[in-house]
Amino acid sequence: MKRIVVVSGLSGAGKTTAMGFLEDLGYFCVDNVPGNILEELLKLFMSSDLEKMAMAIDVRSEHLGDPISTVERIKEKTNALVIFLEASTEELLRRYALTRRRHPLQKDGLGLEDAIEKEKEILSHIKEIADVVIDTTRMNTHQLRETLAHFLVNQAGGTSVRIMSFGFKHGIPMDADFVFDARFLPNPHYVPELSSKTGLDSEVEAYFKNYPVVEEFIEKIYEVLKVAIEEYQRTGRRIVTVGIGCTGGKHRSVYITHRLKEMLEREGFTVIEKHRDIEKV
Repeated sequence: MKRIVVVSGLSGAGKTTAMGFLEDLGYFCVDNVPGNILEELLKLFMSSDLEKMAMAIDVRSEHLGDPISTVERIKEKTNALVIFLEASTEELLRRYALTRRRHPLQKDGLGLEDAIEKEKEILSHIKEIADVVIDTTRMNTHQLRETLAHFLVNQAGGTSVRIMSFGFKHGIPMDADFVFDARFLPNPHYVPELSSKTGLDSEVEAYFKNYPVVEEFIEKIYEVLKVAIEEYQRTGRRIVTVGIGCTGGKHRSVYITHRLKEMLEREGFTVIEKHRDIEKV
């Protein structure tokens, strides 16, 4: 089966890294695709012996056709996986300060921050229809490539679930479709012998078994996710990202994330488990 990946998103959020990674994986890569040659490009690909193609479509394509309608047409005509990359305004400002590059919308006296906000507005609909939204604010190049690899492995399958534990004190993941707050649950951080351990350790698991509310909370999340995932499958959504947060992202959120992965996998769902802040203090 031929594979098509569309990479879109904010300037400075990592599209160059993503396209380089796809090229390393053997994808035929086309950057800044003009919408007015899309039909011919797709025909050529489908009739060629190429098996994988990746296209970067973003705000730079605006003068050659509407990037939003271009992405919509690709999704309508193919089984393309659409990946949208974003980062916080503060992080994008920092990256532009380091590279000293000019933002593609920074013209006619428009400042950098205003250009970033304008780009977010222009591309907001592509973000809405994307299969995968990745927040690269706290990612380095290696972490972005690793995250992309998870999604690309499951491109040909049905809906995958990405469950991420995190600490609220380190910020809420921007790319989460659902966020659940576990901070009301008993906290093993205040038990001296458990403080240095994580939610993956058996001692912490035994601690949580003493509190029925923990299992009840997990069951409630599971029921919500099961309904949502089945609906996403029906409508063709490829990836669902779920954030489970506690204060530091080391105990409660990690334990719940791991338990949910086990429960969903027993139902036959493909699950990616990630612990964003488990090693942070």
